[in-house]
Amino acid sequence: VDVSGYYRSNEIALANFNGRWRAGFNLSNLGGKMQYDEGGQENFLPTNLKFGAGFDFILNEDNVLALTTEFNKLLVPTPRDFDGDGDVDSDDNAEYQNIGFLEGVFDSFNDAPDGFSEELKEFTWAFSAEYAYQDSFMIRTGLFNESEVKGSRKFFALGAGFKFKAAQIDLSYLFSTSQVRNPLENTLRFSLTFNLGEEFINN
Repeated sequence: VDVSGYYRSNEIALANFNGRWRAGFNLSNLGGKMQYDEGGQENFLPTNLKFGAGFDFILNEDNVLALTTEFNKLLVPTPRDFDGDGDVDSDDNAEYQNIGFLEGVFDSFNDAPDGFSEELKEFTWAFSAEYAYQDSFMIRTGLFNESEVKGSRKFFALGAGFKFKAAQIDLSYLFSTSQVRNPLENTLRFSLTFNLGEEFINN
């Protein structure tokens, strides 16, 4: 099951420009555990929580600057030493398997071995900025950060977009800023989007 929501405010008149707030969330892969092979143990689905907010600086009819921040967390419980003997063994794994999927979602917020400080490290964050001219040409940049003890994925991205009447082309280049090598670093991405429906205008 996936659950999501999105909010966008009306334009707000400010000193020298108009503005608009945006916010949203997405809860994905929410469901029971799955057995991937015959006779194998059941595993948690990669349930994921993503939420973020942004603000559009509507400088005039042709120029818009959008700033957005986003946070992400995997809602899967951490395998741990339930009996306190210093090892995560088969007995601990058996107890881990008894955790239901919904209980596991809530446990994922308070089960890190080093407590609250480690829980915060399980969140990744991203920040982006986009400048749009006449809603047809966009320049973008962004940062992505993951804790060094949780994977150390750290990226800086540059991109551009070109919007036509019925299609949009987007491209971006990803630079790694981490000391840990990642297969995604120094990659160029393209996407092509077609609009097959009617245009909906919402101010």
